[in-house]
Amino acid sequence: MPWKSHLTWTGHTAGNATTVHQGRTWHLSKHLSPPDAQGRYSPYERWYLHADDGHGQPHPDLASASLGRNRVNAQRLAELTITGWENSHQLRPGDGVQLWRRTDGDGTLVPLDELLAGRHR
Repeated sequence: MPWKSHLTWTGHTAGNATTVHQGRTWHLSKHLSPPDAQGRYSPYERWYLHADDGHGQPHPDLASASLGRNRVNAQRLAELTITGWENSHQLRPGDGVQLWRRTDGDGTLVPLDELLAGRHR
């Protein structure tokens, strides 16, 4: 079964989208990356997830690492994060697919391709 969004996203402007999950508002925003340890910036804008600041705007602190440069993929990763998944920063041996886990679970690692195929919720 292919990926099906379980959240309703609004605002799909060039660099912003908003959703509400369990009473919390989240913003998917496209902007430059924060500077690295040496103070250098990337010249490319990327998508980031932000919690709401309480006034309908993205909180300045990031709620995720970079979700990439593609909006559709970033929205999928943002939805996983919002619904209780996190990137384990580990890769599946053999093919290098990212492994994710539930934030409230037993730590079982699930390949990202299986999550996006709808095999886990």
